Amino acid sequence: MKINRSKFYYIIIYLLGEMYVYAAPHPPSPGAKQPVTPPGLSIDNEILLLFTIAFLYGIYIILKHHSKLKTPFM
Repeated sequence: MKINRSKFYYIIIYLLGEMYVYAAPHPPSPGAKQPVTPPGLSIDNEILLLFTIAFLYGIYIILKHHSKLKTPFM
């Protein structure tokens, strides 16, 4: 009997998914106090810098892609 590989992979993925469902942590009870998180670094101060870097990186990726398409075949 030949085993269909796609069915085998679906079963494995299903079983691994079930394991993660049962391994999930329980949510805290509604009456419990939440621990205070320490203040983190805010990105609001340097948001213009982040947008500039993202824009330049996007231009770099686009130009890199276009240079691959326009190369001669020879």
